[in-house]
Order: sequence, then C-alpha cells, then structure tokens
Amino acid sequence: MPMSSMPEQYRTMMQAMPAECITAMQQMMQGGMHGAMNASNPAEAAAPGTNAPDFTQAYVKAMDAMHGPMMEGVMADDPDTAFVRGMIPHHQGAIDMARIVQQHGDDPQTKAWAEEIITAQEREIAEMDAWLTEKASTEAIDFGQTGGTVWSADEGGSSISAIDLGTGTVTTVPIPVAPHNVDLTPDGRFLLAVGTPATGDHGDGHDHAGGDTAGLLVMLDPQDLSKPPATVEVGAHPAHVVADRNGRAFVSLSGSDEIAVVDLAQGAVTTRIGTGAYPHGLRLSPNGAELYVANVEDGTVSVIDTASLTEAARIPVGAAPVQVGFTPDGNQVYVSLRDENRVAVIDTASREVTGRIEVGPNPIQMIATPDGRHVYVANQGTDAAPNDTVSVIDTASGEVAKTLKTGPGAHGVSASADGAFVFVTNIADDSVSVIDVERQEVIGSVPVGDKPNGIVHGLSN
Repeated sequence: MPMSSMPEQYRTMMQAMPAECITAMQQMMQGGMHGAMNASNPAEAAAPGTNAPDFTQAYVKAMDAMHGPMMEGVMADDPDTAFVRGMIPHHQGAIDMARIVQQHGDDPQTKAWAEEIITAQEREIAEMDAWLTEKASTEAIDFGQTGGTVWSADEGGSSISAIDLGTGTVTTVPIPVAPHNVDLTPDGRFLLAVGTPATGDHGDGHDHAGGDTAGLLVMLDPQDLSKPPATVEVGAHPAHVVADRNGRAFVSLSGSDEIAVVDLAQGAVTTRIGTGAYPHGLRLSPNGAELYVANVEDGTVSVIDTASLTEAARIPVGAAPVQVGFTPDGNQVYVSLRDENRVAVIDTASREVTGRIEVGPNPIQMIATPDGRHVYVANQGTDAAPNDTVSVIDTASGEVAKTLKTGPGAHGVSASADGAFVFVTNIADDSVSVIDVERQEVIGSVPVGDKPNGIVHGLSN
C-alpha cells in the first residue's frame, strides 16, 4: 500500500518511524497483511538463522514484539488515539533495542545514545498513558451488551454509589454505616453493606481502629437505595460480607476474630464461628460448600464448612493476608499478602500453598475472571504513597502478564457476570476504573463517593 493512499492517521504514524519500521509495516499491510498472515507467528516472518549472534536475535525479537501492537494501535477510530496507541509500542521497541545495545555493545557513544533514548521514551510513554487515561475518563464508556449495576462502598462518605451500566448515571445515597464492603445476594433481592455506624472519620478498614464498636449489616433494596434499609447488629468491626443461596450472610468481624452468620429472613445473627486473628476478606467456593477467610494478623486463611458452620482448617499463607479469590472451578484460591507485595496460591484439594506471585505494592483485593484465565489484583500502596496499578495474573503460567494503571489507591475489585469488564475502586481518587478484559486496558473512570472500598457488580431482580 503506497503511503499516499493510507488514511491520514496512518501516514502521520509512519512518518515518525525509522525506515526499517516503515518497510516492515508496509510489507505487513500489503494485500491486507497477506505476508504477515502467511507466517504462523511474527517471529517466523523475520526469524534470523540459528547461527545468528545473540544480539541479532534479540533485536529481531524486539522488532517482532513491537509490530503487532503498533498495527493494532493505529486501527483506533480516532486519529489522535490511533497515533498515541501506535507510538507507545514503537517507543517500547526503541527502549528494548537500547537495552540490547547496552548489554551487548562496546562503543561508549552507542551506549550513551541508548541511555538517552530510554530516558526520553519512558517519559513519553508515561505522558501518553496519562493522555489516554484522561481522554478515556472524559468520554462516555460503552458497556456494549453488559448490563446491570456496579455498587461501591464509599467508606469515607458513609454512602453507597450505584453506577447504572445502561445509562452511565451514578447515584450516591447515604446509609447508616461507613461501609467497608458490599455484596449482592444471589437472588438479587438485597444489596448488603457492612461497617461501623457512621461518624465521618474512617480509615481503610485494615487496622484495629474502632475494633470495639458494634457494627451493622445493612440490607438495602438494590432497585431503590432511597428506601429505609433494615439493619442487623453483628459485632465488633465488621469488614466483609458474602451471601449464599440459602438466605444466609457471612460477616467477618475483625474486632472479635469470628464470623457472624446472619439469617436474612429473620434479620438476626444465628451462629458465630471462630477464626484466626483479625478476619477480613472472605469468599464462598463456587459450590458454596466452603468459605475461605483471610486472617490479617496471624498470616492464615480459615476454611469454614458451611454445612456444619465450623472451622475445618487454618492454612498458613504469609504476611498480612487481606482477601481471597476462588478460580471458577474452585481448584485454587488466590490470597493477597499485603505486607509481602505478593499473592499466595492455595490448592483447595490439599489445602496447601503451592506458589507465590510477585505483584505491586500492598495488594488488597483480587478476583478471577469468569473464564478463569486471569486474576486481577488491586495494588493500593500506602496512605503516604498510594499505588495506582492492577496486576493481571495469568493463571496458566502463574505469572503477572500485564500491569494496568488505574487511579491512586486501587482497592476493591469486581468482574461483570459476562466477564467483559473488571471494576476497580480507587480509594485515594474517589473513583472506579473500568477495565476492558479483552483489550486488557483501562477504558475509563467513573466518579463515586468518598473513599470507595468494596465493590460488586450484579443484576438486581
């Protein structure tokens, strides 16, 4: 395809590229990318001989890794966005090549150029990423066929924010507690929130502040949050809540080291189950037979048998486990280790830790996508230095496949039922970031109430 016949954004993009990049991309684009499609993979199209020097193979690998994302980037509908999305992988390719010459080269001048390129291109990539995030946040988010509502627990504002995915509208209503976490009952009848009575002064819910205060479970109508809610006194410092299909809610009580079991029809606590020290995040297994509970202060996870309502096991996992997340098949549980900057992986059959994965600073909540391919981990950082990343773990390889930039203080994570989107609360930014799972990209941000913590997506009945 001659450059003169290309769309304007493609010409602008290619004019900024080195000659070798232009040649490679023109070859890929000829005949509808016929040449690229004939190769079984990008490396095959330009693979060096097996006897080629290591640096040659490294250069070719870097170029191959760059071309695909560049082509995908310039296909964006908007010319400015196409330019930026194409230039980011281009710059990353330049950085990769600069690092190769730093490793293999001998000439001081080429190494000096390489250092200048790395510094300049990393700065520009950061600027372009910020531009994409800002542009996305000012545009309406297209949720496609994904419907329902996303609810955030705004602990700082003693409120719940509801994001209607059909209309994009956000409704924030006050509730009687400073909610740390929310959950929707499986039948969609109740939106549950837990926290201490609203006083206007709340932290992030991960320490013993206010541990002796009697907390409440709040039962809201998800169709109309303005209706007066029912409340149940549950105990000291309620942290998280999950509901099962038998009309029960399980509330972790960090102040008394136990789980309160609430009969939602009766509106009363019927049983209490002892756990490890300072139970916090909890999730039910996909079949509902077990409840896994992260115990922050003794580095364990409690396994609760939901039939006998007893603690069946307590698994040592590491420093400061905050939340757990099952894979859809129930075979594995991922556990955030806040003070290790890692995630532990538990095999549910043996009830043993089988691996640990490095993630970002101070990981808090995580969730597996419905297809089980990825686990999204929110890295909150600290109050003094809020982090703004989500680590995306590939469950097959057990490694972080990508790190996404959200808002500061990434905390709660939820996935849409169809697996198309992941939602992340940003506690230091009063917002919810929206991640397109297929594109592995943050596509926008929605403002919500003060200090959003827990989050859940659902279809209320």
